[in-house]
Amino acid sequence: MIDLSKISYLLFDIEGTIAPISFVHEVLFPYSQKHLVEFLKNNSLDEVLFNNLKAENEKDTKEDKYHKTIVSLDDTIEYLQFLIKVDRKSPSLKEIQGRIWKFGYESGELKSTIFSDAIEFFHKYSKDKKLGIYSSGSMLAQKLILQYSESGDLTSLFSNYFDTEVGGKRESKSYSTIATRLGLAPEKILFFTDILEEGIAAKNSKFFVYLVSRVGNSPIQKDSDFPIIENFLRLE
Repeated sequence: MIDLSKISYLLFDIEGTIAPISFVHEVLFPYSQKHLVEFLKNNSLDEVLFNNLKAENEKDTKEDKYHKTIVSLDDTIEYLQFLIKVDRKSPSLKEIQGRIWKFGYESGELKSTIFSDAIEFFHKYSKDKKLGIYSSGSMLAQKLILQYSESGDLTSLFSNYFDTEVGGKRESKSYSTIATRLGLAPEKILFFTDILEEGIAAKNSKFFVYLVSRVGNSPIQKDSDFPIIENFLRLE
């Protein structure tokens, strides 16, 4: 077990760690895909977001990963559907998905599921430690999941949100960037994730790591160099 008294910052992944994979894949993703066309036809993308998406599209066409450049609204829709199909961790796609989910949450169509043990853990440790999120989903999407949970608004318990703007979650430098932005020594940060490769990247940056095993997650190697938990409350 890791000595939590020596930790000052708790950093959490979302999918498969504090929220069920099934909620993300069976509720959120289908919702954004269903409403993608409607959203784009009724909401113009701001210049920065559109330019980032267009740059990604042009890179894909040059590398023969996609067949045409974006010119029209229909092209934009078709390209985003391609990104969804190949499960690209595209920051532009993630931002658009977050904006679609915002409508769903605010209308009451969406309500997020957070594991009850995670919620109890948040409430207990937010009293003397800072809590943060690091997810491939946009910061907007992260905040929405916490704000519109079935157990109420949890955002007041969290201090920071990080997405792939700091780098990929399987890249060690991303965790070094997070530590620098927090102004903390990496050894003061504990990261929770269900993905072994993310754990390795965080450990290489001197973070402490717990791997989280939940029903529905991909199996974790039992002989990995990381402690594995199935319930946050079993750390106590």
